[in-house]
Amino acid sequence: MTEENKNGINVVVDEDNTTPAPQDAFEKAELKFPCEFPISIMGLNVPEYKDTIFTILKKHVPEVEEKELNTAYSTNKKYCSLKTKFTAQSREQMDELYKELTANKLVKWVL
Repeated sequence: MTEENKNGINVVVDEDNTTPAPQDAFEKAELKFPCEFPISIMGLNVPEYKDTIFTILKKHVPEVEEKELNTAYSTNKKYCSLKTKFTAQSREQMDELYKELTANKLVKWVL
């Protein structure tokens, strides 16, 4: 079922009146590879965060460059958001990247 949220955006609502988790939406998305893919990773703003995330990204997306990471901080600077775009080559690549990022204890969420 589709409903309009408070911002006027149509969202999918399950029978139990919940919206699917981002991973559910990602799994249902029909992507044609290769494709340009934006990613946003929010995590704790600790000294090792940016290097840790870049290492994971580089492992799964070898062509990504550190200068391509856009950094933003929460108001109190407790959290750090890293965003970039890259050319995704396959669903498997995306799944493995998402799994490794979400398994990291510094990461709060990945979009």
